[in-house]
Formats: sequence, C-alpha cells, structure tokens
Amino acid sequence: MKTASTRKTLAVAALVFGMAAFSRTSFAADAALPETLSHAGQLNVGVKCDAPPAAFLNAQGKPEGIDVDFARYIAKNAFGDPGKAVFTCVTSATRMQMLISGKVDLVIATMSPTDERKRVVDFADSTNWGASGVLVRRGEQYNKLEDFNGKTLLSMKGGWQAQYVRKNYPDIHLVLLDSMNDAITALQQHRADGLTEDVKALLPAVARDPDMQLSNVSFGISWGAPAVRRGDDGLRNYVNRMIAQARQDGTFEQAVKKFTSGRLQEAVLNGYLTAPPDGSSSVNTVLR
Repeated sequence: MKTASTRKTLAVAALVFGMAAFSRTSFAADAALPETLSHAGQLNVGVKCDAPPAAFLNAQGKPEGIDVDFARYIAKNAFGDPGKAVFTCVTSATRMQMLISGKVDLVIATMSPTDERKRVVDFADSTNWGASGVLVRRGEQYNKLEDFNGKTLLSMKGGWQAQYVRKNYPDIHLVLLDSMNDAITALQQHRADGLTEDVKALLPAVARDPDMQLSNVSFGISWGAPAVRRGDDGLRNYVNRMIAQARQDGTFEQAVKKFTSGRLQEAVLNGYLTAPPDGSSSVNTVLR
C-alpha cells in the first residue's frame, strides 16, 4: 500500500476518468493448485458483507459482489465448480484474525497490504486501488482533513483510514465502527460529521441517499489485495496466477460492470484497470 497527499482534482479525476492501463504482462510461470487445497476440495474465503460493490448480502442473504465473483472464479479454476468457494462474512476488525486462526483460507475483503499487516499475513498481488475520501451530509463544506478538527469523524475498525487519521490528525475526534451500514446511519442521524473510507465504498451511499455527498477531501491512494496465512506460498502463488489471468481474460471488468453503473462503475473500473495518479505499484512484497 502506497499513500500520497493527493489533490482531489487529481485523485478523483483519475478515479472517474482513468489513466494509463495496467501492464497486462502475464506471470512467467503457472502456479500449481496447492496440495492442501486440493485435498480440502473447497476454498474458504472471508469477504465483507456490507461493502458494495466489493461484497454484500443479496435479498436472499447470500454474498454477492466483485470480490465474491473473483473467489468463485478461483474455485472454478481450482475445482471446476464455482460453488466450491465457501464464504464467511468478515469485517475490517475481524478479517485478519479469521485468517490467522484458520477459519478461512483466503481473505478478499478490501484490505490494503500495509507493512504492519505484512508482518502478520502474506498478501497476493494487488487487484485494485482507490482514493480515500469523506462522506458528509449534503450542503456541508469540507475541503481538507483539518476542517474536521474538533469534529467527529467515523471510520472502520481495522481500516487504513482510521490509522492515518489517528496518526496525522490528533485533533479530530475519531470514532471507529464495525460496519459501513452502522456508520452511514450514524452520519444520517447527525451523530457524526463525516465518514472516511475508499471513495468507491462511499459512492453507493451517495447513490442511495440524496442527503449524502462526497466532500472535497481526498488524502491518499490505497491498494486492495487478497491475503493468505503467513508462509502459505502455494496458495499465494496460485492466487497471483488467478489475478493475472482474471485481468487478462476480462473477469474483473465483467464483475465490475455486473455490480456497478454510472459514476461508480467508472471509478471502480479505473481502480482495476488503470494506474493511479501517484505512480504507486500494484506489486506487493512479502516480508520475511
């Protein structure tokens, strides 16, 4: 994960209108399906269940979304059956512990590969990037994070934005919640002044509620990547192969178009298919 102090005009313009395409060079060698996964006969995956379009619960209470479709894509390639991807709902606060404890084999849950996290889990290559922003009530004006000094800003427990604000803006009253739904409700009920998350995670709230808007605040670029247990090189290499293949065969693009439309679709497509304005790389290292 790379961050940059980025002007909104640069970051959001890049999100919405796009920049140069990712390199589509394939990985040098195919990775074999790990033996442990082959014996298990299924892939246990942790996904968010309240973070459209990445992952959410449909009307039947079943997970859907871009991350869910990618997990099913992995399962189809591994076992010949997308139904072999078995999903568990995780939050920003629980996803790493669910992985470390063995309750899931893989986490695809809007997680940025920070150096702190790399000391605990291993990340596959990044799949997408996004700018961080702040959701506010319509008509309220905020142009920079300093404008929230002395005010209440919501963020997700375990999220990168919370760590960034706590470290760099001690005068902001930061309140951490477990779910996006709870945070949006708190903002609607005037129990907070703003909610910070990836822009692409905030846009669905703007689309659903005409009383919500994105502020002019943008404060960084973050990457999202799948995570495996530390030292599970077999699964990590296999997921890397699937990421490269999905980018080349259009799987990511199809999933984004399936679950988004309008401005949100443009933003998310650019996060998957273009380079970010800060020039950061989609390739992650694994700390040893």
